[in-house]
Amino acid sequence: MFATTMAEALDSIELAVLVLDADFRIIFVNNRYRQVFDITESQCRSGVNFIDLAWFLADRGEFGAGEVETIVTERLSPIRERRKIRLVRTRPDGGVQEETGAPLAGGGYTYSFADVTPHHIASQQMKASNRATVQALADLAEFRDTDTGDHVVRVARLTHEITRTLVRGTAFPNEITPDFRDQVGVASILHDIGKVAIADGILRKPGALDADERRLMQVHSATGAGILRKALLMAPDSTYLRMAADIARHHHEQYDGSGYPNGLKGEEIPLAARIVAVADVFDALTSARPYKQPWSEEEAIAYLVSQAGRQFDPKVITAAVSVLEDRGQTPVIRWTDSMSVGNPILDRDHRVLIGLVNQLSLPANREDHTVLEFVLDELLDYTVAHFSREEEHLRQILFPGYDRHKTIHRDLTEELVAIRSGFRSGKQGIGEKVAGFVGNWLRNHILREDQTYMD
Repeated sequence: MFATTMAEALDSIELAVLVLDADFRIIFVNNRYRQVFDITESQCRSGVNFIDLAWFLADRGEFGAGEVETIVTERLSPIRERRKIRLVRTRPDGGVQEETGAPLAGGGYTYSFADVTPHHIASQQMKASNRATVQALADLAEFRDTDTGDHVVRVARLTHEITRTLVRGTAFPNEITPDFRDQVGVASILHDIGKVAIADGILRKPGALDADERRLMQVHSATGAGILRKALLMAPDSTYLRMAADIARHHHEQYDGSGYPNGLKGEEIPLAARIVAVADVFDALTSARPYKQPWSEEEAIAYLVSQAGRQFDPKVITAAVSVLEDRGQTPVIRWTDSMSVGNPILDRDHRVLIGLVNQLSLPANREDHTVLEFVLDELLDYTVAHFSREEEHLRQILFPGYDRHKTIHRDLTEELVAIRSGFRSGKQGIGEKVAGFVGNWLRNHILREDQTYMD
């Protein structure tokens, strides 16, 4: 009687419940579980082997893309190892599910699944708001240095990708926790916040700094850390701010101990700062600055490799090179001379935009929500900057279709904003769909609109 009552009670709740015995056979499953996963009672009932059910769901794409045998093995490992799990994942329909599992005293295992989509959307909106605030603060410092805030977004993405690669290579297993991986990219955005205190004459000097100017410039790392430590006093539990302060202070330390401000050596330097140091230098080398022309990626990679064990952590360099090689895989859209509009500045913008679209479809990025969001943010920022440059060019040449072109730019920007919003809300969770849409309008904009007015 009690068992019947419990079964009826579990069938009446919104939580999906599945209970297994020690041999992976289903002891109990409620109706909500079948509804959530769209399976029949014959496929999922008492006595059915859960391994067969896992294969069926994996074949159907429930747990994402990849080798099905690997996916099933990963799904079964918590049961075999008798360990608790709690994870949040995005389902194929865009909904967000919290999955909880725990071993039973008698050798079995219990799973429960809850739809947390509304909570996840609210959380993502809060994170997006916080991140926008953080980036606006970083832009105040970066704009004075480079006329653009794109640098901090690029560094954030590369920092995240390097960290992801270090995890896959099992490097630093005790240091790269889930929180570390989730936060290090965004925390890196504030790495140069201390530049707000540096005079323009030093930041924008077209030539090399003298010894006194260099000492003043180096103060920015301690200044930035001080700003963030002060903020940390108001939010003492913020691991993100603590990490950001460490990065700001130590991202100019060098692995051999010759850096600043503290001359830390090797693993004395916080790992987050060692990762950001590589991402920061790579982006600085490949970007135009008042005092230099951009290096090629090949030249920058060669420099990073040459400094492994000197300026940089060798393990971080190995991961960074792997990331940069992955980025160079066969693109979805390949730049050709036929796409040129005859203006070198606008052509460079178009190459960058096409490169960003290609990043959305890289196999390593397809299921990585964080890096896809970074790419979308970078794509939107660069698109707005490009349209501004293009409109100024059209204004200067007294282009007769100026107003119409501005309208095209506005409409495209609004569509891109909508794509990013849809992605953040979980409505668009696959990079290829986003890349396909953006790629189409990039082709049309470059090949039809821009080439028309440049002819």
